[in-house]
Amino acid sequence: MSSRITVRWVKDGQLKSDGLESLPAELTGPVWVDITDPDEETFGRVSERFPLPPLAVEDCLHFPQRPKYDVYPDLTFLIWLAPYAIDGVRLETHELDVFLGEEHLVTAHQDGFEPLDRVAESANEFLRRGAEWTLHAILDESVDDIFPVVEHIADELEDLEDLMLQGARQEHLQRLFAAKRSLIQLHKAVAPERDIVRGLARLEAFVEPDAYMYFQDVGDHLARVQDSIETYRDMANGSMDIYLSSQSNRMNLIMKQLTIIATIFMPLTLLSGIYGMNLLRGMWPPAEAAWSFPVVIGSMVFIGGAMLWYFRRRDWW
Repeated sequence: MSSRITVRWVKDGQLKSDGLESLPAELTGPVWVDITDPDEETFGRVSERFPLPPLAVEDCLHFPQRPKYDVYPDLTFLIWLAPYAIDGVRLETHELDVFLGEEHLVTAHQDGFEPLDRVAESANEFLRRGAEWTLHAILDESVDDIFPVVEHIADELEDLEDLMLQGARQEHLQRLFAAKRSLIQLHKAVAPERDIVRGLARLEAFVEPDAYMYFQDVGDHLARVQDSIETYRDMANGSMDIYLSSQSNRMNLIMKQLTIIATIFMPLTLLSGIYGMNLLRGMWPPAEAAWSFPVVIGSMVFIGGAMLWYFRRRDWW
C-alpha cells in the first residue's frame, strides 16, 4: 500500500487540507502533517520541511513498537498504542507515532486509525488552539475507545462465571484464556501510556499551561482503565478458581460413584469366587440341588441392594 501525506493548516480562519507541496513557505499557525502507511521516502520528504530525529524515524519504520516518549531539543516523539477488539474479546492494537513541535504536529500510522479520523473531521477546531490541542484530542478519543473494550471483556467474564457455576466445560476455559490474554494486552499498552501522558503534561516547551489539565484528564481516564483492568484480572483469576473447583468436584463425584460400584461388587466377587471353586464336598447350598443357583444369585442381589440402601442412608450416593 502506497504512503499518503495529508497536511492540514488554518489560513484566514479556514481549514486547508492538501499535500505537502501545497503547504505555504511561511506559516502563521499550527500545522498537522498526517502520514498514512509511512515509508522511508515519505519521512525524507517531511523531514525536509520539519526536521525529524533519525532514531525516531527508524522506530516509526519498524512496526510494532512499545509505548514510549522521547524529548528532543526542538520536539517530542512518542509512540502510542490504541487497542481495539476483533472477534469478541480478541485484541489488536493500532500504533500511532507522533512528533510534537511548538507549532507543528506530525503523525504516522497504518491505515484505519479511527480516533485520528474522527479528530480530522473537526481539525479546524483543534488546530486553531494549537498542535498540542490536536494531539490531546487524538489521545482523548483513543482512550475513550478503550472503555467499550474493557466493558465487553467484563461482560464476557460475568457470563463465563455464571456458566461455570452451572457446569464448567472445556470451551469455557478457552474463552476464559482469551479474555485473560486480552487483559494482559490492555495492561501492556495502558500502563506505560499513563507515564507518557504525565510526561507530556509537564512539557512546558510544547504544551501550553491551559492544556495541562486536559492532558491530566486523559491520564485520569487511563488510571480508570488500569484500575478496571486490575479488577477484571482478579475476576478472571476467580473464574479460573471456579473452573478448577468445578472440575475437581466433578472428578470427586465420579470417583465416589466408581468407588461405590467397586465396593458393591467386592462381596459379590467374593461369593462368585467361592462358588467357582472346584471343591463340592461340604458346600452349601449343595451343588446337586436344583435350587442352589437361584439362592446364590438371590444372595448377591440382596447383598448389593442392602449396600445401596446403606450408602443412600449415609448420603454417600
